[in-house]
Amino acid sequence: MSYVPPHKRHENVALRASSVPPSLPTKHKNTKIIYANDFISRWFLVGSEHNNNSFQLVPVSPEWRRWPEDKSLVILVKSESEKLGTPWLWVAEKVENDLILGFGRAKKMLLRYASEDVNLRLIARFGTLRDENVTKRVLEKLKKSFNTNVPKSYVENVAYGVVPKMGLSVEETKELYHVKVFDDTRPDITISCKCMAELNALRHLTLDVSCLDQDLDMRLSVDSKRTLTNLSENEIKNLKELTDSAVIDTNVKGGLKWPLGKSSCGDRYSVCGVWHTVTTAYRNSSLRLQVREADRYDFRTGIGGSSREVFLKLKALSKLLKEEDAERKCVSDMLKDCLETVWDYFLKTQV
Repeated sequence: MSYVPPHKRHENVALRASSVPPSLPTKHKNTKIIYANDFISRWFLVGSEHNNNSFQLVPVSPEWRRWPEDKSLVILVKSESEKLGTPWLWVAEKVENDLILGFGRAKKMLLRYASEDVNLRLIARFGTLRDENVTKRVLEKLKKSFNTNVPKSYVENVAYGVVPKMGLSVEETKELYHVKVFDDTRPDITISCKCMAELNALRHLTLDVSCLDQDLDMRLSVDSKRTLTNLSENEIKNLKELTDSAVIDTNVKGGLKWPLGKSSCGDRYSVCGVWHTVTTAYRNSSLRLQVREADRYDFRTGIGGSSREVFLKLKALSKLLKEEDAERKCVSDMLKDCLETVWDYFLKTQV
């Protein structure tokens, strides 16, 4: 399907994609993230902090640690690379070991669930990690969160500026409703029903980079998503009953509603959230760019919101990391190329 510019989209699509007033919160607590037992998290800062050409290690507040016993997570501040004009080289050097280690751990999922459909993803997301100037004093008190909501002007610049400059081709535009289902027999997971049933993503690695001299920050993450292929006929029937009962309503958050008594099935399944997304995908031989408008609602908390998101699936690097005998230098060179692309095209609101 060819790309449809926002001003030419069908009226109902535009209404459903923006049905939540902008005053509503955009931090979505309904997106439940599951972390692997050996999950790795790092936060790096790169840039000139008030023109102070030095670097330092800042101990991390306990609130940032996924596990209380994790003592290795630190914040790195460095500006020498900015003087050289190649900050991505410094970032590549710092994240390379963790990326290889985290991806290697994630590959175990492919072996563990060899008989099932497991999608291993390496994604670069863009957004903001900080709401004010980053200083050592601020870092010591700040609780880290990554907000992927980006301005409309940034999305338009990516679609009409970055895409042609990079020579990306339009792959498809999809409008989807994602029904989030709580399974009482598996309280630690959420089932996402689109045209298939998927478990929520298992996060293996998060590498956050605060880009002090740029407009946006970056998050590199590795996660695995598993499609449910071993459902019984009764389980399929129950999930289908929930999705078939949904009614499209552009006036409600998330774009779907359920008649009274139809949002649960027996004592096992119940609808806990809904997403309505319009996603345009672009690609070349090494990466896949996705621009997404999302409208979400969590039935459990009553919290909803809309957002615009831009992220890169680093497919060529992911494929290389999956190889058992991949040469370290090849991985290093491709990582540098990917990060240079990020710095050249995706960290400024105007390119």
